[in-house]
Amino acid sequence: MTTEKRKAPQVPGWRPEPAARPAEPLTLARILDAAEWIADAEGLDALSMRRLGAELGSGATTLYWHVRNKDELLDLLVDRVIGEIVDDIAPADGWRAEMTEAARACRRVLLRHPQIALVLGARPTFGPNALSALEWMIGRLRDAGFDAITAALGANSITNWASGYAVFECRDPLGPSATEAEREALTTAIFERFESLDPATYPNTRAMLPIINALNADEQFDRGLGWLLDGLEVELARQQAPG
Repeated sequence: MTTEKRKAPQVPGWRPEPAARPAEPLTLARILDAAEWIADAEGLDALSMRRLGAELGSGATTLYWHVRNKDELLDLLVDRVIGEIVDDIAPADGWRAEMTEAARACRRVLLRHPQIALVLGARPTFGPNALSALEWMIGRLRDAGFDAITAALGANSITNWASGYAVFECRDPLGPSATEAEREALTTAIFERFESLDPATYPNTRAMLPIINALNADEQFDRGLGWLLDGLEVELARQQAPG
């Protein structure tokens, strides 16, 4: 006679704790997710292999199977952000609209990752996303009729304008933990410094501040980008002129 094993009765309102879930495998994507979070939230100074290992619940030694050192980690983060820029570019009709959207996406994404933006300004960028982005920009300008040298220099100029502008906006002398009051105090001190300049020695510099402050940051960015694209448009017309 077979005796069936009876299940233990379940107490109403209680259930056994679920079995512990196995730890997620350590992957490069997880490492970069954590590194990006640390950089955005705590700053680049806080980003170390040890800090990253602690965030992931893994020893720093294990990270070296995926990333050789902090320099490589920074390069990977920069290329990842460039990929985010490419994904953020809105579809547009015509080379000028496309380049405008590319420049705006570059600035928009870098402002979301101000600490990584500062790395972009300090390290060469030869990752796959960076190369693909440059290939796309040059290709779109070539398709529009620009010759090879103008397309290459034009793509570089647009990229440098957008990223350089964003890097200047991302500079943070007070650090990511500064309070709003501290930031307002710094802004006030900068204004007071300009206003204290001798108008006889610095007439143009003193006059510049209220003029610039009449435009917000987006308007200033678009004004400079427009002048750059105007120049490319004139060059394209010259190249396409008969004879």
